[in-house]
Amino acid sequence: MWVSKVKKSNLTVFVADEDIESPLDYFDSSKQGLKKLLRAKSEHEKNALLCIIEIGKKLSELQDFQKRVKSSKVDGLWNNLLQEVELSPATVTKYIKISNHPLLTDRRFLGRIPASVFSLYELTKLEPITLQLLIESNEINATSGRSVIVSLSKPQSKSKKSSSKKVSLMTLSIPGKDWIKCYKNLEPKLLNTLDSMGLSYDFTTDVRSLENSEITRMKKIEKFVFQKSKVFFNQVVKSHIDQQCREMNLCPPKTPFKKKMKLLKFGVDEVTTEGCIDTQEVSVRLIGIGLVEEEKWNQLQMDWMSEGLDKFPSKIPEATQESVIEDSVTSVDEFFTPVKKRNDFSGFKV
Repeated sequence: MWVSKVKKSNLTVFVADEDIESPLDYFDSSKQGLKKLLRAKSEHEKNALLCIIEIGKKLSELQDFQKRVKSSKVDGLWNNLLQEVELSPATVTKYIKISNHPLLTDRRFLGRIPASVFSLYELTKLEPITLQLLIESNEINATSGRSVIVSLSKPQSKSKKSSSKKVSLMTLSIPGKDWIKCYKNLEPKLLNTLDSMGLSYDFTTDVRSLENSEITRMKKIEKFVFQKSKVFFNQVVKSHIDQQCREMNLCPPKTPFKKKMKLLKFGVDEVTTEGCIDTQEVSVRLIGIGLVEEEKWNQLQMDWMSEGLDKFPSKIPEATQESVIEDSVTSVDEFFTPVKKRNDFSGFKV
């Protein structure tokens, strides 16, 4: 872990594992690492998503340090770094938001989501449950462009009725055995082709029932995650309040929670989940009172999501992604050398 210290000369230094590094050295080594990652992102398409995530993490570390130190010298180093790697503040924000997203950084979805910064940033605007559903239904995949994602995030407007007469051409049928898997493999290209040609189509009862079952499933998972988040909130808050009352010797241990809450001058909307309608509102309260870090909360949410996915299995067979993931991980090992220290890219090779 890095610790900043201020010497008499007002020069901030970093201490980590008994090594000392100046801000200038820190930013220079970080700059070289970012350049290598940006180059690798453009040269090695299979690893683009992994590179984007690593770039976002590094930028997040540097930006956090800049905000924490509040030094004109460090501000200058930060601005110089952005000029050197040719990144605007807006683009930096995109990288950081992508790297902090629990779903976009989940290796299960490697190869199933686009590897473009702008497309990925649009995905961060979607609710996690909605995004999960879109990925699992293959409505969002590795080839999805920014315009497609934007259209999915906006309410669909009713198309104007055409005055021209429609002529039915044919019906499509597939074998009944494993029909769901066959249909889901066929669906993206088929619908894209029909849409691009302006052809209208209707889904059968079987297909509509399948899609409705997925919507119902995701609602159950959303409710499951919400319940888990409330239980966790109550456990953490109760433990904190009990400890505070004990340390301040305010009341006996068996004092009711609400009385302890009032003694510590907490409001109902601060230390209970009363009034919360979803997991997001629970997280805002818990992170707001500083009892859990956002990174830890995101990991917990992913764990609850995984548990919910297992508890409520999908009727749609999961796409085979093992080979894609194995290829990508192998390729990363080929192009990147391990970094011993998180903030030191001096031994990093691409």
